[in-house]
Amino acid sequence: MGNLTTLNYGQYIRKTPLFILLLLLFAGDCMAMPVDDRKTVDSIIKLANSQRDSSIEGAERMYYRALNIAKGVNYNYGATKSLIGLGMCYINSSQKDKALNCGHMALQYCGNDVKGHEQRVLVYIMLSQTYYYKGKYDSSAWYRYAALGELESNRLMDPKMQMKVYCSILDFWLNVHDDIRNDLHIQQVMQHINSLVNRAVEKKDTASLMYLYFYKAGYYNNIQQNDSARYYCQTSLKMGHLTNMTNSMRAGLLINISLTYIDDKNPEMALLTIQKAKDLFVQGNDYFVRQQLLTDLLTGEAYCIQHKYDKAIAAIIPALNGANNRHLVHILVTRTYRTLGDCYYAIGEYKKAAQCRKTYVELRDTMMKVEKLELVYNLEMKYRIADKNKELAQKQLAITRNESRLKTKNFLIIGISAGLALLSLVSLLLYRNSLHKQKLQKEKYRNLRQEMQINSLQAMIAGEEKERSRIARDLHDGMGGTLGTIRTQLSAIFRKHTTTNVTSDFLDVLLLLEEASTELRKTAHNLMPEILLQEGLAKATALFCERVRKGHTLEINFETWGKAPALEADFELAVYRIIQELVHNILKHAAARTAIVQIVYHERQLCITVEDDGNGMLLLTAQQAEGMGLKTIRERMHSLNGDLHIESVPGQGTSIHIEFTFKQNTSRYVFKTSNC
Repeated sequence: MGNLTTLNYGQYIRKTPLFILLLLLFAGDCMAMPVDDRKTVDSIIKLANSQRDSSIEGAERMYYRALNIAKGVNYNYGATKSLIGLGMCYINSSQKDKALNCGHMALQYCGNDVKGHEQRVLVYIMLSQTYYYKGKYDSSAWYRYAALGELESNRLMDPKMQMKVYCSILDFWLNVHDDIRNDLHIQQVMQHINSLVNRAVEKKDTASLMYLYFYKAGYYNNIQQNDSARYYCQTSLKMGHLTNMTNSMRAGLLINISLTYIDDKNPEMALLTIQKAKDLFVQGNDYFVRQQLLTDLLTGEAYCIQHKYDKAIAAIIPALNGANNRHLVHILVTRTYRTLGDCYYAIGEYKKAAQCRKTYVELRDTMMKVEKLELVYNLEMKYRIADKNKELAQKQLAITRNESRLKTKNFLIIGISAGLALLSLVSLLLYRNSLHKQKLQKEKYRNLRQEMQINSLQAMIAGEEKERSRIARDLHDGMGGTLGTIRTQLSAIFRKHTTTNVTSDFLDVLLLLEEASTELRKTAHNLMPEILLQEGLAKATALFCERVRKGHTLEINFETWGKAPALEADFELAVYRIIQELVHNILKHAAARTAIVQIVYHERQLCITVEDDGNGMLLLTAQQAEGMGLKTIRERMHSLNGDLHIESVPGQGTSIHIEFTFKQNTSRYVFKTSNC
C-alpha cells in the first residue's frame, strides 16, 4: 500500500500574475516593517515554519513580512524561502492557484550558484505537490523528475537535498502504484534512500533518520511487509519526541500504522490508532482535511472487518464523496470501492455492490495506466540531461582551445616576468646585504670605541680608589698612630707636672690633638669607609649624612625606600663617591640651609635624588664648560651606564636625579642605561 502523506515542496516556470505582485506590495504588515538584516529574515521564516500547521494565517503574515524585508535588502535566498513557505500555506488552505503563483515568483530569485540550484529543487518539489493536489498527476510527476534532473546535472551533494528529491519521487509512486515490489526504478530510488539512511546513522542525524524512516515505512506498507512498516513508523515516532516533528507528519505515521493493522485483520488496534491520529488534526488546515478523509476510509474498512456493515457504509460514503470532490487519487480510495461493494453485498444490496466493484475495476485500470508515466518521464529527463551534457561538452571544448592558445602566450610572459623579477630580487638582496655589512661595521666600531672609553674611565676610577685606599691606610696607620702616641705622652706629662700655670695650656693642646685625631679618622673613613663594605650603600650614605650634619650648619636628611638587592662592591663604592661629590658641591657652592639625599630601590631600578634649597645654577649646554665636580660625576655615570638629570633654577635650589636600570644574571647584577 502507499504512503498516506506528502510532505515536500516544488517549483514551476511562468511569469508571476499581476494580482500576486500587488498583494505582496500592498500587504499591510509588510508596509509597516523597516528594512532589517538577513538574520532577521531567517529568524522570521524559521518561526513561520514552526507555526504553519497550527496557524496558517499567522504563518502567512510572517512569510509576507520576511519577503518584504528580504526584497528590501536584496536577499534573494530569503525571498525564495519566504515564497516557498507561502506556497505551502496556500496548499494547506486549499488555494492551489496562489501556491503556483508563489512558485513562479520564487524562480525569479533562484541564482546560478549551488544554493540557487538547491532552492530551484525545492520550488520544483513544492509545485509537484501542488499539481498532485489539483489532480494533475502528469505535471506532478514531471516536476518531481525535473527536481531529480536539477540534482544530478548540478551535482548537488547535500544529503538533505538528495533526501527530499528521492523521497518525493518515492512518495508519488507509493500513492499511485498498487505494487512496486518488482519495479526496477523504485528499487534504484530505495538504494539511494538506504545510502542516505546509512550516512545519517553514521552522523547520528536524528532529524534525517526520522524523515527517511517515514518513507521506508510507506515502502514496506506498499509491498505488504507490515511488521517492517510498523517498526519504521514507530521508530520515526520515537525520534519525533527528540526533534520538532510536525503534527501532520505524526498523524501520517499513525495512519500508516492503522493501515498495517487493517491489512493484518486487526480492526481494534486500527481504530485505536486512527483515533490517536484524529486527535492531532487542526481545524481549517486543508492538509489535515485530506488526512481526515483517509482516516474515515480506514475506519470504514475496520468496521467492515468487524461485520459492522452499516457503520462501515456510513463512514465510507461521505469520505469517498469528499475524496472525489478534491480529486484525491490514492490507492486507498480505489480499494475502498471494493470494500464498499463487499458491505453492500453483505446486506443484500447487490446492485449497489456491483456498481461499486465496477467502479473499483475502472479506477484500477486507470491507475495502471499511470505506471506508463514513469517510462515517459525517465526518457524525457535522460534526453534533457543528454542535451545539457552535450552543450556543456561543446562549451568545455571551446574553453579548452582558448586556454591552450593563452597558455603559450602566458608561458612566455611568465618566463620574462619571472626573469626580471629574479634579477630585481637578486639586485635588491645584494644591495641590502651591502648596506647591512656597512651598518654592522659602523656599529662594531662605535661599540668598540665606547667600550674603550668605558674601560679607560673604569681604569681611572679604579686607580683613584686604589690611591684613596693607600692614602686612607697611611693616614690611619701612620699619622693616626703618631697623633695617638703624642696624645698619650702629653697626657702622662700632664699628670706628672700639673701646675696652675700649665694646666690650661696642656688642656688646650690635648683638645687640639683630640680634634686632629678625630678629623683624621673622618678623613680616612671618607677615603675608604669600612661601613660601606660591611653594611652596604644605604648604611654608609646614612652615616656620611650624619657626619655632615654634625660638622656643618647644613641640615641634611637621608631617606631610603625599598629592599636593597645584593649589589657588587665596586658599583656601590662608585655610587657612594658620586653622592659624596654631590654633597660636597652643596657645601662648597650652594650656601644651602637644608638638603635631602634619597635612595630608592624599585624592582630593577636604583634611583638616587639629591636636592638643596641653595643658590641654584645655570644649566650648561654640551658646548659650555662645566665645573670639575660635575664633569667628574658625568664621567662616573658614563662608566656605570647610568642616567643623570639636573633641574636647577638660580635662587631656588637644585635637584639632581640619578637612575640605574639593571637585570639579574644569576647572583650578580648587570647594569645598563635607562632613559627616564
